[in-house]
Amino acid sequence: MQLKQKKIHRLDGSHEVPFILIAISCHDSLLKTVWNINKQLNIDLNESEVSIESKENPSQTFPVFCDRKSSSLRVFNLISNKSSNFILIKELPNIDFIFEISGEINKVDTSSIIKEIKMIPGINAALEINPEKIKRKVAFCPI
Repeated sequence: MQLKQKKIHRLDGSHEVPFILIAISCHDSLLKTVWNINKQLNIDLNESEVSIESKENPSQTFPVFCDRKSSSLRVFNLISNKSSNFILIKELPNIDFIFEISGEINKVDTSSIIKEIKMIPGINAALEINPEKIKRKVAFCPI
């Protein structure tokens, strides 16, 4: 009789949660944009206690609105790309907001979400950005 050898799986902590980034150009205020996105996508972005610090000036922060409840598979974050005279993502100086979706998402869902965002009055542009182009390997707001 031959004994089966047990397989051992070890978690090395390097598993990264998949995420997409959608750049949004909009002439409306942050709060109005949050309200419009909530209404259009039927989600519930709320102001987060966590903000993102500027690399150049850690005292400069960028507000984040987060929704962890609307979907069991995804987390939605809207991050301001501009704060005072600072820009969070230097490669995107004409972008006002970054809409980050972490978790299970595919190309069809991404296209559908972008299409919905573009329908919002006041949104000038919405497009997916490749995280590698802006030197991002992990989400701004990890799950």
